[in-house]
Amino acid sequence: MGVTRLKESGRIYEDDFNNPSLDPKWEVLPDDSTRYEVSGGNLVLKHGAPTLYMFLKPLTAEKAFVMDVKNSYNPDTEGCYGGIVVFIDEHNYMEIEEFLDTSLPTPLLKTYPWIRLVRDYNYYSAYWSDDGAVWNLIGSVELSGTPKIGLYLRGDGDHPMVVEYIRINKGTNVTVDNLTKGTIVDLIDSNGMVIESRVCKNQETLVSFNLDKYPYPFLGNFGVGLTDGNRYQAMDTMKVYKGDHLYFEVTPDLYYKESNPDTGSYFDVLLMPNTDRFLGYLTAGGAAIQEVQMFAKNPMMMGDFKNVTFALTAGTDKVQLAPDVGGVPGVYSYSITAFKIEPGQSYKFWLRMAREESEDRYTSQVKFSLKMYSTYL
Repeated sequence: MGVTRLKESGRIYEDDFNNPSLDPKWEVLPDDSTRYEVSGGNLVLKHGAPTLYMFLKPLTAEKAFVMDVKNSYNPDTEGCYGGIVVFIDEHNYMEIEEFLDTSLPTPLLKTYPWIRLVRDYNYYSAYWSDDGAVWNLIGSVELSGTPKIGLYLRGDGDHPMVVEYIRINKGTNVTVDNLTKGTIVDLIDSNGMVIESRVCKNQETLVSFNLDKYPYPFLGNFGVGLTDGNRYQAMDTMKVYKGDHLYFEVTPDLYYKESNPDTGSYFDVLLMPNTDRFLGYLTAGGAAIQEVQMFAKNPMMMGDFKNVTFALTAGTDKVQLAPDVGGVPGVYSYSITAFKIEPGQSYKFWLRMAREESEDRYTSQVKFSLKMYSTYL
């Protein structure tokens, strides 16, 4: 965190088939459990009649995505085909085929370790790859209609199609937005090395990096240099996924401490912006007050956060904040201010919740929001 905030995740679906049962997001036609199995980290499609289709239901509504499939398929019989399918009706469909080509003097096995489908609304493109990093275009088609998209296997052969891994993302690029002309953005790996740089051009507010050539997910972070000479770079690495849309936004990272009921120890939980967190029960007959330890960390390599204010902006008078004084809460109020948080340092504080009095103790809830704002210098 620190330099960028995730506005929209690029992840749509991912499966390495280590779960012994098939994800319910799949629709199998025909619904014949003897035609497939999930075993040993693989999805195995078996030949037979009729053609076996395995459609991933959420993809029908996704208008733009990249679907990568790692597979092993080595048919030795003519008329056996497998791969990715886009099916609208009997006359409108697209197949990324893997098969045995017997039309040549020497039969050729046309199969690839990786196959890719790219959808851009009504345009569909097919690719293949040896390593899942460098991709080669097979072709493109335009299809109109509501598609079913997934895998297929056709023919009567002895060799199954073994799918090892599937990932589906909203694109191949990661985008950093909320920039101004001349801003330089560095893509930084987990060793702290700048591996690529982009400049925000005139009339643009964003830059993009293609992540195809890097391990998935990409482990690293970003550095941002403004035209006034200021530079921002986080200390920690994070997981970046293809298709992620990030905002350049310099803020402290906010955490709270949650207890492990099995060990009695505490661990840190990062709070994501604009998301809800459940902080526990205060049941009738039990404690009327619960106090939660929190802290804001400066994740930057340089530069102080000045006048970091934490304020309760919505909810209830049942919640208040207090600074940490020697490991215990100080005076509670509705806002507190950390006057300076240096790079790598944290400001500790407390959040107190009181039980809501209600005749229905099972449905009574205390909801609130916490706002954090500061100056970075």
